[in-house]
Amino acid sequence: MNSQQGTAPRRIGEASGLKVDPATKYDPAISKQQKLEGWTLSSALLVMVGLTFLLFRVPNAWWSCVILAGIGGIIGGLLHSLKWFYRTIGNGEWQWDKLWWRFLNPIVSGVMGFSIFIVFRSGIQKGAPIESGDGKEALIAYSVGFLTGLFADNAMGKLRDIAYVFFGPTQPAASKPKAGKEGHHDSEGSSV
Repeated sequence: MNSQQGTAPRRIGEASGLKVDPATKYDPAISKQQKLEGWTLSSALLVMVGLTFLLFRVPNAWWSCVILAGIGGIIGGLLHSLKWFYRTIGNGEWQWDKLWWRFLNPIVSGVMGFSIFIVFRSGIQKGAPIESGDGKEALIAYSVGFLTGLFADNAMGKLRDIAYVFFGPTQPAASKPKAGKEGHHDSEGSSV
């Protein structure tokens, strides 16, 4: 009991009906970084949405469609970054180390949007034979390069599977090379 007022001391937030302490879990320096990041991501989103509406006014020129595909990807990436940003702050899991991911995600998404648009415009997904002189060679070349780069790990894994079928698994070497530096491993994970 509080001797001066004759009542029991109140818990934090009890007067307002809150069940938990409404104070932030982050120190002021971290909160400042969060605000800067939040405003930057939000401002970038608004700028990209504004650019989208400006480009909607341009006639359906090839360049405006390509740019719109890229901007659409950037907007998708910004929304993804912002969603992750506010969820981690709300859950008390926000980490400054993820800053690069939050800012590079929209850029990667923009390039993906731009690239996937070109893939579809090339007609490569239809499996039609490439005819020289039809003006799509550049689109198809970009599409093949983009898809190869995007799925390089998967492609290499599949090529390895094919090599195992044709040539069989690799056999252990008749003699192992001398051990090199401690902790150095070859591509199969065994020590050399």
